[in-house]
Parts: sequence; C-alpha cells; structure tokens
Amino acid sequence: MPRWTRALVTGASSGIGDAIARRLAADGTDLVIVARNVERLQSLADELRERDVEVLPADLGDREQLARVEARLADDHQPIDLLVNNAGFGFTGDFIDLDVERETSVIDVNITALTRLAHAAGSAMARRGNGGILNTASIAGLVPSPRTATYGASKAFVVSFGESLNQELGPKGVNVSTICPGFTRTEFQDRAEFDASRIPGFLWQSAEDVAAAALAGVASGTPRVVPGLPNKMAANTTKLMPGFINRRLTGLLSQG
Repeated sequence: MPRWTRALVTGASSGIGDAIARRLAADGTDLVIVARNVERLQSLADELRERDVEVLPADLGDREQLARVEARLADDHQPIDLLVNNAGFGFTGDFIDLDVERETSVIDVNITALTRLAHAAGSAMARRGNGGILNTASIAGLVPSPRTATYGASKAFVVSFGESLNQELGPKGVNVSTICPGFTRTEFQDRAEFDASRIPGFLWQSAEDVAAAALAGVASGTPRVVPGLPNKMAANTTKLMPGFINRRLTGLLSQG
C-alpha cells in the first residue's frame, strides 16, 4: 500500500479532517491543511511541528479562495500525492422552511468545491502516474434523508462521483476512495442544528476510528468504505428493502 509524501486535507480544523491530518502526520506524511478557521489551523500545525505543515486558510464556498486551493493542488514544485476532500456541512429542518441561500451554500462546498478540487488533483496525479483522492460522503448519501434533504443529496453525489472516479483514475495510478461514515462524534451535529440526543450510543463512532478506516480505504483503492458494523448492516439492509420501506423508515427516524 502507498505511503503518502504530502497530503492536502480540507476541513482539517476539526472532526474527521483533524483526525485524518493527525494520523497522516504520525505516519510521516507532510501536510497542507485547509479550513476557514486560521487560528485552529495554526494550532494544529504547531502541534504537528515534527512534520512540514503548510497552513492554507480558505472558505471553499468562495470561488476566489477555492481557486487558491486548486492552484496548490496543481503545483508540481511540492506535489500533493493525496487529496482528502473532507470539508462539508449541512442543516437540519424541512427543506421549504430552511433558508435557501444556506442550502445552496451546502451545494457550493459539498459538491462544487469537492468536484473542482478532485479535478485539479486528479489531473496532476494522473499526469505523474500516482496519487490518491479520499472523498468524505456519509451514510446519508445511501438512503433518503428527510430533514437533511440537501445534505443527503449532496453526499449521494459524492458517493456516485467518487466511485466513477475510482474506475476512471485507477488505471492511471490514482487511488480514489469514498468514506461513508454514520454518526460520528464531531462538531458537525451542532453546526447542523441536529438533535443527537435521540441517537443510541452504540451507533456512534469516534473521528479517529473513521479516519483510520478512511485512510486504509484510499491506500488500498477501495471504492467505498462504510466504517463500523452498525453502518455496514444499515447500508446492506437498505439495498434489500423496497424503496417505499426505506423512505418510510427514514421518515420516522427523522421526526423530532
């Protein structure tokens, strides 16, 4: 399995992105860390000072700032051989009751930015004949997601997009993997205004466990990784159930 020389990690200031960055650094990988919160990025860089850590603050919903990250991925001077496309967010509520500007901002980051970064990285990696792209999706991308409709749909895009790239870029020496975590203990739920108190404890995973599964997946070129036994069972069960049952169950679970 490949050992990465330099990785660019988006959404590195917290949660799964932070955990992935720390694990990569522990494995000897230099980093370019990207997020909006420059203070958190700098604090992480200070903690990981045994590695070469480049801080690149950017709001990926802003095209000018996004372009700077694209340019860094295309730079052959200090090439990136692993892109961790992890930045993403969502909001909770009935779609028509949510602010449409906030909902489209989810699309800007979860789909548009992810796509553009994958294009920049994939082009450079295919030209060099090696590399990896790790996209963060969600179990929400595998089932209907009432009350998180835009977020779930954006992650469904990531799943399909990532698996297509796995087929296109694999023969060119580029591993592409998509991680589909379930409930993960991060700040995501607070930002999404999601009431997590109803979720049983056994369904939760740590960001560190998800990070380990994700990096193992991209190292081996596994197209889709669903970490954790409960999530694997849920993903497999939904494949076997008729669509109307899936919709009914997810509708009941989303009420509250």
